Order: sequence, then structure tokens, then C-alpha cells
Amino acid sequence: MLRRIKVIVLVILFAGGFVGVRGFEAPPSLAEVATPAPEVTSRVFGQATPVAIADPALALGLVTVAPGAGIPRHEHPGTQIGTIARGDLTYTVESGQVLMRRAGAAPDALFDPIRAGETVILHAGDTLIEQPGNIHHAHNAGVEPVEIWLATLFPADAPRARFVDAAPAATPAA
Repeated sequence: MLRRIKVIVLVILFAGGFVGVRGFEAPPSLAEVATPAPEVTSRVFGQATPVAIADPALALGLVTVAPGAGIPRHEHPGTQIGTIARGDLTYTVESGQVLMRRAGAAPDALFDPIRAGETVILHAGDTLIEQPGNIHHAHNAGVEPVEIWLATLFPADAPRARFVDAAPAATPAA
């Protein structure tokens, strides 16, 4: 029995020499673990305090607007942040104000308001923050598609946009 135990101990020691016992190595320093690779960067395009909504759903989407196409007058049921990924988009605010930051602005630069009645041309890298009540529309007057990345926090079952009639309905005469 003693001989059997000695053999088992020798096998464990012998195998441990080839496999390598790593339980006694010093752990890596915090600097080694926490330093990200130099190829990795992170940039926040827009940040907003979202409006309070019941049953929220967070989404990330991509909208493509073909040359000559437009997005009719609409508003959103929650907070939306959009960044133009490609192309130039003509964008008009009709009510409220939408916040905009141009591409290349410093990461801590403030957003500029686009007020009701104003139209701007948005380019790749420009970012918007839209809230409920901001009625707006857009169109692509260019020759290439416009791509817009959208981060949204809307009610779970709500449509992505609520379209608004071009003109208010006439009230029938009494």
C-alpha cells in the first residue's frame, strides 16, 4: 500500500513537471490587465438624458435614404440620437428644437440647437439628438444614399416615428 502511494506521488510530481504547475506564479500587475490595446478607441457621438417613458425598449438601427427620397414630417415617441454615417441630408425642424454637433467637434463640445423653421445640411459624422415634440423632416438632394445610425429609447410597442400631416385638417363649418 505504501509503495502504491509513493508511485502515485511520483506520477503526480513527474506529470506536474511537464504540465507545469502555475499556482505559484505571481499574478499580473493591475497595469498589465487594465491597459487597453493601442488600436482600440472609443468615442461617444451624442449623449442625452432620455425622456421618461413606460415600458422602454433600447434599439440601434440604420436608415438609408436613397437619392431624391425624403422622410416626411414626423416626431418620435422617445429619445433618439442619430449620426450621419454617409452622404449629405437636408434636415428641417418644424417645432421644438433639435440638438446638433458637427463632425470633428471636440468630444466635449456643446451641441448647437436647430430651432423651429431652420434647415441645415448634415454631413457624415454630424450627430442629432431628437426628443418627443420635435417635428422634423429631411430629404436627400444628393446623388449617393444617406445612411443614418440611430440609437433609440422608445416605448416597446410604439412605432419608430409618428408621421404628421403636411397641413392640419380643415375644421368643418358649423
